[in-house]
Amino acid sequence: MQKELSYLSPEGFTVFTSQFLKNRGTCCKSACLHCPFGYTLKKCGIQFEEISDEQDSVLEAIMASSGSTAVDYKTFPPEHRRLILVKGQICGFFLKNNLVVKHVFLKPHFQHQDLSKEMIESYFFI
Repeated sequence: MQKELSYLSPEGFTVFTSQFLKNRGTCCKSACLHCPFGYTLKKCGIQFEEISDEQDSVLEAIMASSGSTAVDYKTFPPEHRRLILVKGQICGFFLKNNLVVKHVFLKPHFQHQDLSKEMIESYFFI
């Protein structure tokens, strides 16, 4: 099965996936949303937002699309749940305690961009 190379954003723009950008072989330094070379994360960083109770459907959709439903996010208090954003786009969410990130759930197009627990901790806790 061939991986998807692009998709249409809700605004109607063509967005290249990390697979497309990886196939190209080098970073263009344009801060592409799905940059697999780390440039966008270094240039734009990662943002976080608190999750409201009304966003349960967003979390459930992210969990379903990430292929991981083994963790019940509702066992974590609201203050221990955060949305992850890159360039203002929701790319996933994480669950934490007071010291570390416990679980990360990413939308499929963001799963190959080094958004690991360690990377998220380095932006969130420091």
